[in-house]
Amino acid sequence: MTFKVELVQKEDAQAMLSYLKEVGSETNFLLFGAEGVGLSIEEEMNVLDSFSKTPYKKMYVVKDDSKIIATAHIQLHTKDRTKHKSSIGISVLKAYWNQGVGSMLIKTLIDYAKSTGITETIYLEVLSNNHKAIGLYEKFGFYTYAVDKRSTNIDNEYFDNNLMRLDL
Repeated sequence: MTFKVELVQKEDAQAMLSYLKEVGSETNFLLFGAEGVGLSIEEEMNVLDSFSKTPYKKMYVVKDDSKIIATAHIQLHTKDRTKHKSSIGISVLKAYWNQGVGSMLIKTLIDYAKSTGITETIYLEVLSNNHKAIGLYEKFGFYTYAVDKRSTNIDNEYFDNNLMRLDL
């Protein structure tokens, strides 16, 4: 199966809200669960539209027909003293794990960061027990530079986060 990475459009709002509920129900590795992000379609349209109106942040999606199966975003810092840094995040529906979708998204984010001419380092946080994601990031040269202890609370249980970076 061949997938294509594309920039998100505000018209993807309904599909994105459905995706977020589905992906949130499949894993505890995200910052939300099956409830999704709790936005209305109009609010989600505004969020998605903001990604197309600034060079400082981009969101990408991968679709299977019209269904969103994965997302990724990059946020560049805009302050003079930190504009050399960017942060990223990705998620992929479980049915599409191990099919190269995550790698496509990471490569897209890295390529975009390099194209800005200002990003020198990409940062991310990942739950320390998310070994598949950590392996994916390491494949692209990310490394753990610190561990944020008890960073995430899921159902009254605390989890550590690996703080990872890629120096371009």
